Amino acid sequence: MIRKRVAVLAATAAVGLTLLSACGGGTTGGTQPALQQEAGPAAAAALVSLQTAEVGPLGEVLTDAEGFTLYRFDEDTANPSVSTCVDACAEKWPAVIVDPENVSLQGVEQSLVGTVAREDGTKQLTVAGWPIYSFTGDTAPGEWKGHGVGGTWFAATAEGKKATGGGAAAAGPELKTAVVPGLGTVLTNPAGLTLYRFDADTNNPPTSTCAGDCAVKWPPLLATADPVRVQGVDQSLVATLDRPDGTKQVTVGGWPLYTFAQDQAPGDAKGQGVGGTWFAAAPDGKKAVQNTALKLTTATVGDLGVVATDAEGMTLYRFDDDTANPSVSTCVDACAVKWPPLLTETDDVQVQGVDRALVGTVVRQDGTKQVTLAGWPLYTFADDVLCGDAKGQGVGGKWFVSTPEGEKAGV
Repeated sequence: MIRKRVAVLAATAAVGLTLLSACGGGTTGGTQPALQQEAGPAAAAALVSLQTAEVGPLGEVLTDAEGFTLYRFDEDTANPSVSTCVDACAEKWPAVIVDPENVSLQGVEQSLVGTVAREDGTKQLTVAGWPIYSFTGDTAPGEWKGHGVGGTWFAATAEGKKATGGGAAAAGPELKTAVVPGLGTVLTNPAGLTLYRFDADTNNPPTSTCAGDCAVKWPPLLATADPVRVQGVDQSLVATLDRPDGTKQVTVGGWPLYTFAQDQAPGDAKGQGVGGTWFAAAPDGKKAVQNTALKLTTATVGDLGVVATDAEGMTLYRFDDDTANPSVSTCVDACAVKWPPLLTETDDVQVQGVDRALVGTVVRQDGTKQVTLAGWPLYTFADDVLCGDAKGQGVGGKWFVSTPEGEKAGV
């Protein structure tokens, strides 16, 4: 169950919260930015800190005291200030709630800062009239995963304008991949939410039949650039179609793509099989199918691109102290506690998005079988707790994320 959160910019350190696992189906311990802390009774009185920082190719943008990027929404208005992001939207994009008497500014003009009353009576921070939000998809300072989402969300500058540094490419890919347990690799939007296809549509010619109330429940994935920016998807399969309202919807393999309003976090796939007509979309645009035996697949992981993952979407690594020819695993005992080997009970390893000819096994000292890729034994990393984590990259100068070809990612 996801509890409703409000965004409070506190100058105090973030406290630990239980987070929804990015892989879905459970929770795991972690820390959220100050913007996403549960608001306690004293939260409204906390000192609010609004500042600026250089964030990747976006340049200087608004952040909270911990360096988490702040956003504005095109469906809001600045004159008068109106926030239209409520309910499910506000779960994903927490409003920055403030006490107007306790605001500390750094790099922001006082005259541009104000508040707007929300439906629940709280006061949301505004800059140049624009209501300000955080994004739950950002899990570390300096991230800007919300920039360009849906063509309506953008990092905000100190003047309340849209950040434009880096041009269109700064928004990152519009179409990515991730792992949904049981379904394997699926298509996702920039926020990591599962994408679906609809049997009532057609792919030749590409036609979307989901409009009106249907499109509220199943929002179409709209293109914000031409060509559509992709990562981990064959660009030749990607195109757009014109919807009746003049927007352009992304298609893969000719099939129009949608999110599902009830999916709240990466790894959710609550729309799978709904009505016997809605299915998560695989990277080639086909229906994702149940495969409980899947052992090795792929997903998009940050700047590393497409990497090898296990069936739960956890990043896989290779170790320079091992050898690939012959396959030898040297990570045992305490090492294997920190770097658990990817084990299999059979030589018939089920894979997706990986060349089966590159996949094998090696017998470990304890007699178990470890999966290998291009001869290299594969491991997870105990410090990775969410899908998309790659905290083991470069550890000791010997541990590296594995590409689907068994090579070192990002090197």
